Parts: sequence; C-alpha cells; structure tokens
Amino acid sequence: MAICQNCRKPIHGNGLQALGSHWHTHCFNCRTCKKPLLDSSFVSFGGRPFHPRCLKCPGCRKSIKSEYIEHEGMPWHLDCHRKQHRPLCKVCRKPLPNEYMVDFWGNSFCPTHRNYSNCSSCGRIVCKQITDGGMLYPDGLVICNICNLRSVSTQQQADRILTEMKSALASVGLILHNSSTPITLCDRDELREASRHNFHNERPILGLARWGTTTAGGKVVARNFQDILIQKDLPEEHFRTVAIHELTHAWFFYNQYYDLPLQVEEGMCVMMEYSWLKSLSTKDAEYRRLAIEQSDDPVYGEGFQKAKASLKLMPLNILMSFIKEKGQFPTRWSAFFYQ
Repeated sequence: MAICQNCRKPIHGNGLQALGSHWHTHCFNCRTCKKPLLDSSFVSFGGRPFHPRCLKCPGCRKSIKSEYIEHEGMPWHLDCHRKQHRPLCKVCRKPLPNEYMVDFWGNSFCPTHRNYSNCSSCGRIVCKQITDGGMLYPDGLVICNICNLRSVSTQQQADRILTEMKSALASVGLILHNSSTPITLCDRDELREASRHNFHNERPILGLARWGTTTAGGKVVARNFQDILIQKDLPEEHFRTVAIHELTHAWFFYNQYYDLPLQVEEGMCVMMEYSWLKSLSTKDAEYRRLAIEQSDDPVYGEGFQKAKASLKLMPLNILMSFIKEKGQFPTRWSAFFYQ
C-alpha cells in the first residue's frame, strides 16, 4: 500500500504520483500558500511542490522561474546569492568576481583596480574606501592617509627617533658614540638632488646619508659627515627603518669603510633594518620584513640576501671585519678559513 509523502498515512482509493512519490489528492498542495495544485502547474524544490509564483528568492522576494542555487535550505537567484553571500570589493563595493586580488592587509578587490596607485609605505591601494585618499608626489611617491596619521613631520620627532635608533644599532655592536649624525627632514627635490647613485630599481628614494671630501693634489685629505636626509611625513615605523639604514651608512663612514661595493654596503644596511624589524610584533613590521625578503632589487634585495646568508657563516662583528678587509661578502670556504 502506498504511503502519502506529505502526511505519511496510507493512501486508500484515489491518489496521485508526482515528484517520484505518492500523495493524497488533498495533500498535494503548494508548500507556501497551502492551496491545491491539482489543476495548476507547479515547480519543485527540495522534493516539495510549489506554485511558480510562490517559490521566491529570499534576496529579492521575486519568483524563481529558471536557474537557482540552494543555500541554507532556500532557493536563490544566482545573481541575488552572489550579491548577498559573496564578499564585496573594498574599492567599488560590488560583489567580487570568481578571481580577485587580496593585499597583505586582507583587503579584497577586483583585478580591474590593480592600476590604482599603491602607498609607498604600506602598499595599500590608495582610494577613498580603503585609505581615505592620500598624497601623490610628482616623482611617484605615494603616502596614504592611514600612514599620514602617524607621520613624522617635526624636527623634534626626528631628533628623538634618531637617538633611539642609534641605541638600537649600538645594541648589536655598531656603536656611533657621540659621532655627529644630524638629521634633516626634507622634500622630494632635495632627496633626488642629493642622491649619489641610481643603480637600483627601488624608487622613489626615501633617505640618504651625506658626506663630503676635501682633496689636495688629487688625493683625499679629509672626509666630513654632513647629515642624514629622510623624507618628511613618513609613518613613524617606516621612518625608523630608514633611520637605522642611514645610521648604518654613517657607521661605515666613521669606521673608515671606504669605497665598498654598493651591493655589500646597501645589503648590510638593509640587514640592520630587518634585524630591528624582527624585534617588533606589529603588523606593519611584518609587512616591511616581507617586503625586504621578497625584494628582487639587484642591489638592495640581493644584497640583503647575501648579508643574511653571511650572518649564518660568522657573527656580525667578525663579518664586519671581513667586509672591511676583503670588500665583499664571504663564501662558505673563505668564512671557514677567516675564523
């Protein structure tokens, strides 16, 4: 004896078959309005019958007449489900396509927005929705308004930070004592004009150490350290990494490491940035460490990788002595025999 799919009771006499089951004629009703379906067309969902007008999408409350997707036991129009349940682009606030971009900070965005400017400090897309805008300089430097909230913009801030970063450098054995290292906050033009080289892809430049020489008879008779230039309005943590980088240049200068290959000197300066960043547990520090690790710049990126590898072969104080004597990073064999 057949059992009704709706009431689960035996069917005596007339009944019907639909949706692969048996039904009492009075039980075959629309699951939404409860009205009979005997003389009406119907659609099914979840093995239950509905009037076409009664099977509605929870997103738009309109009838589902063609394709749908099931979500949490309910039928949805494909577009409605995408709008309701897919994450939105952080830039345009539209549902993300199947393939989309995600930055270090977790901001998801459509691939069509990859042509937006990125902050030169934090890497975020600079737009109203993510960073509340930012500043674009003529040479391509971009500082977003998130970073600008923590900017170093006064000489008093810069002097305090430089003193603290001198102490950080001294803690690993690179001591400047009372060596003169005045700091100057500067703009883009002054930094570009003072730059000594352009042998790298890292642009735009954010800081440098300046010194001068006095010659007589074609020979250098005196060297004078002038100052450290750093871009004004960098966020403080980024400012500190630039400061310790340039202080390492100052340490090389005062300890008479003259004419080092660019990759060696810059590589060690980036290594000091990286070492300091490793002492921090902030998200910003993690971002900057990752940027250093992933850099493919032939001077800064490759120089850092060689410096890091060298510190696995010998401690910092011995490495610095090797560099001064040999003018290069050690190989495994040269490190073994040097010690």
